Amino acid sequence: MKYKYVINPDYEYLKKFIEKVPKAFDHEGVLVYDQRNQVRIFKEKGEKYAVKRFHRSLLPQRFDYTFIRPSKAKRAYTYGLKLLELGISTPTPIACIEGYHWGLYKQGYIVTTYCGDPDARILREEWELHDDLFDALAHFLVDMHKKSFLHGDTNLSNFLYREDKESSTGYHITTIDINRSTFVENPTREECVRNLIRLTHVRPALKKIIGMYAELRGWNAEWATTLAIQKLEVFERRRVLKHKMRKKKP
Repeated sequence: MKYKYVINPDYEYLKKFIEKVPKAFDHEGVLVYDQRNQVRIFKEKGEKYAVKRFHRSLLPQRFDYTFIRPSKAKRAYTYGLKLLELGISTPTPIACIEGYHWGLYKQGYIVTTYCGDPDARILREEWELHDDLFDALAHFLVDMHKKSFLHGDTNLSNFLYREDKESSTGYHITTIDINRSTFVENPTREECVRNLIRLTHVRPALKKIIGMYAELRGWNAEWATTLAIQKLEVFERRRVLKHKMRKKKP
């Protein structure tokens, strides 16, 4: 494949490292995530960097990402820069790498600074506890939506946290996996609530975070939590149906 590189000017000194990423990805660094996409942590010049390799695109997507819209890698890069401009914490984008085969996009990589903070899945596992962390995340989500950012996958695993005494909430929250997101000027109440239904399938935890979010926005918490559960149930039914249809295919 032939590769195109977009490098953050502030990280031009990492050019040699960035250019070797496609060839080095399978046998260097530490693999920390291995599902449809893969994430490895590399160490270069005394610092750690996260590299995400997106799943190879199917032919329709290859045409799409070549001629119609930016690839997942390019969106992850540009959206990351935009979030930082808006004051929304996310790992700093360092480079976007796009691989092309016979003139069509095939696979991409995003290189970012490394954030070793734990993710917020603890809130679904211990929802009765951690009111302070629930509150911090709710504040982060409100700020995110007020700045017109609708995260494309609001799973709790995509929000990292650490204690921060200088923060008004006591925590610093960082968001990741943003390539499927959208920017919507003044999203409606329903759009905001619908954007949060995938935080967790654990009903008590979801009700808790949605209730806190609604109160911060001056909305009726009962209305917001009821709507969230309704939308979640629809999403779950569609997912089950989709899974059954896939199993029926020969």
